[in-house]
Amino acid sequence: MQTYPKHYCGVFGIYGHPRAAELAYYGLYALQHRGQESAGIVVSDGAQFREHKRMGLVSQIFTGPVLQGLSGFMAVGHTRYSTTGSSHLRNAQPLTGDCKHGQIAIAHNGNLTNAARLRDELEDKGAIFQTTVDSEIILHLMAQPELDGRENNLVQTVRRIEGAYSLVLMTEQELIGVRDPYGFRPLCLGKVGDAFVLASETCALDLISARFIRDIEPGEIVIIDKNGLRSLQAFPEQSARAFCIFEFIYFARPDSNISRRNGVQGAG
Repeated sequence: MQTYPKHYCGVFGIYGHPRAAELAYYGLYALQHRGQESAGIVVSDGAQFREHKRMGLVSQIFTGPVLQGLSGFMAVGHTRYSTTGSSHLRNAQPLTGDCKHGQIAIAHNGNLTNAARLRDELEDKGAIFQTTVDSEIILHLMAQPELDGRENNLVQTVRRIEGAYSLVLMTEQELIGVRDPYGFRPLCLGKVGDAFVLASETCALDLISARFIRDIEPGEIVIIDKNGLRSLQAFPEQSARAFCIFEFIYFARPDSNISRRNGVQGAG
């Protein structure tokens, strides 16, 4: 059986732009090297989600008419390599769900090392899974009104998951970025005009003429809404850092600035 090189997934999010879907398309196009099995974009106009996901390459999936139908001022996108779960349309991201808190969409790069245990716990409580990807576990955790007997919130959910990951989530009113406590997987913040952008690599910012602001810090949660950006630290006690060296020498594009280093320089 012939095998091909595979890369980690690419995530992208934008808030506050009238052409959010179009810019998400270009962002995913720049991140195509991180996953070539499927791609998807979910947009919100503040009240309704619209989504389009297919197997294949970004340029094949998102034609002009498709992008025109994805109207909204914020969007989250994903290009996938199947690190966990089979290569099938039902596992394509972003994943979406409806819960007590409203609509949620999630794009996930990385793996959860405690996914099997969390999935068993959720299934024992009656959760029904529609996919085989560990990203859906995060959706189920966020949908629970309580965790460990306390009122559930985003920080509690993030503290339950373990592994190397970066997340871009979207609710009806917010865009959220999350990075694992060690900073294994990359996630950066940028701006194009007044719109905020989250992306796996800075090459996605370059293609849409967005300016790089900074990397999301390990363990950091950034929440972007009509009031601007605010930051939370989900792991204030965590001080160790362990960025994945393979981002420099294998996953990332050489023109991306990863963890304050250029990919070419980091590989040397």
